[in-house]
Formats: sequence, structure tokens, C-alpha cells
Amino acid sequence: MAVKAKSELKIGILVAVAITLFILGFNFLRGKGFFSSDKEYYSYYDNIQGLQEAAAIQLNGYKVGKVSDIVLLDNQKIKVIFQVKKDIKIPVGSIAQLAANDLISGTKIISLSFSDRKEYIKEDGYIEGKSATGILDNLGEQASPIFGVLQHTLVSLDTVINTINDLINEDTRKHLNASFASLEIVLQQLSQLSASLNAQSGNLAGVISNANSITGNLAAGNARITNTLTNLERFSDDLNKAPIQQTLNELHTAAAGLQNIVNSIDKNNGSLGMMLNDKTLYNNLTTTLSTLNTLLSDVKEHPTKYINVSVFGRKAQ
Repeated sequence: MAVKAKSELKIGILVAVAITLFILGFNFLRGKGFFSSDKEYYSYYDNIQGLQEAAAIQLNGYKVGKVSDIVLLDNQKIKVIFQVKKDIKIPVGSIAQLAANDLISGTKIISLSFSDRKEYIKEDGYIEGKSATGILDNLGEQASPIFGVLQHTLVSLDTVINTINDLINEDTRKHLNASFASLEIVLQQLSQLSASLNAQSGNLAGVISNANSITGNLAAGNARITNTLTNLERFSDDLNKAPIQQTLNELHTAAAGLQNIVNSIDKNNGSLGMMLNDKTLYNNLTTTLSTLNTLLSDVKEHPTKYINVSVFGRKAQ
């Protein structure tokens, strides 16, 4: 009997240990740890929107704890108890907001949003809970203004299209067709012009080559051009240094003297003036020259009359 009782005691102890381990493991998986040193806090929510026990507690996307218990109260409020690492200090006024864990499963986590206050919530203290805004709701709120603008744009576009339809009547269509035909002609002319330019590309290349040659010649003759400009500069300096004013003064004096001589001649002062202005002297000179001309003609015709030359001596009178 003693051996049997001892065996039953061992079996009972093993069953108790197994049950204890099972409960501890189950509670650990649910987020409850009997030997954990994490600090506990709680929040109230009207709707936890799929939040489960052992869900993550995040701070700026970093996991700092997990949900340990969820309790439905008599007033239909839901109390959520969660654990946060002991080195995390939560300021007073912080918010524990529900957030989507991913876009597929729809599970939720609690995202902590700290305030700027320097006072901290004590362990087992209350943190204000805030429900999450659904992704579709966020998309709807963000897309609602866009839909309004899009609707207004569609109405405006419809108005513009109707206005265009009203404006484009049969005459307008004819004018548009004529314009397109003219545009086609212009494009053809541009194409012909382009072809002509392509054909003249050789000539243009020759012109460019000649221009390059001229430029080269100018560059080669740069020294000569510089020498010519230097000579012109020297000539300009010499001309600037020449006594031009003195020469002009001398010419002015000579012109004044010549003017005095002309005036004296005109006033019959001197022999030259009297000769030029005395008609009697002119007539006498003319008569004398005429007589002298007659005498010379007679000498030419009858030289023996005036000159008697004898080889044997002069004949006695």
C-alpha cells in the first residue's frame, strides 16, 4: 500500500506541475508573465476594433510592451491592460491609440503617443485610450476633397466641350479644313526649302571655307596691319607737331602782300599799272608792233635793199 500511495503521489505531483506549466505558458502567450518586471498600465475603449491579447505596444514603431488582458465592463466599456518595459517612462497626458498592425489581417496594436510634459504616469496608472481611424475612412477623408475637385473639373470640361461644339459649326469646320490645307502647303514648302538648303550645303561649306581662309589671311597679315597702324600713328604725331599755324600765318601775310600789289596795279601806281590801264600806250605799242612786222616782212622779201654785200669790195659811188 505504501508503494502504491507513493506512486500516486508522484503522479499527482507531475500532473500538478504539468497543469501549472500549461497555465503559465498559456498566460505567457496571452501576454501575462508572473515573473515579469514590466510596468502595467490600462486604458478604456468603446471599441477595440480587433485588438487581441498579447498584441504589441509600440512607441514610434518600436515594440516596448504587449497587451496582457482585455476586460468587458458592465457599462460596455472595454478595459485594456498592457505591460510596458520598466525603463520606459510615460509622461502625463500621453495617448494609447489603436492602430492597424497590417493591411491584410486587420489586427490592431496600441501605439503610444507621448506628450511634452515632464511629469510621468505611475505604474498601474491610467493612460487615455483613443480608437483608430480605419484605413478606408482615412482614404475617404483624404479622397473626398479630390473627388470634389474632380467633379468640378468634369463639369467644367463638359461645359468647355459643349462650348466648342457650339462654336464649331459648318462654316468653322470649312475654315479649319482650309487652314489645315494651308498648313499642309506651308509644310510642303518648308520641306522643299529644307531640300534646297541641303542641296546648297556644299556652297555653304565653300563660303565657310573662304571665310576661314580670309580669317587666316587676316591673321597672317596682322603684323603688317599693326605696322601700318604704327606708321599712321607716327604720321599723325608728326602732323600734330608740324608748325601748321605758323605756315597759315605766313600764307595769310603773302596773300595780303599780293593783294596790295594787285590793288596798286589797279590804281595805276607804278609803270605796270600805267601800262595796263593806259589805252594810248596800248595803241602806240600795237602800231609799233604792226610797223615792225611790216618792216620784217619787207626785209625778208628784199634783203638786198637793206644789206649790200660785195665779194670784190665795195663799188665806188
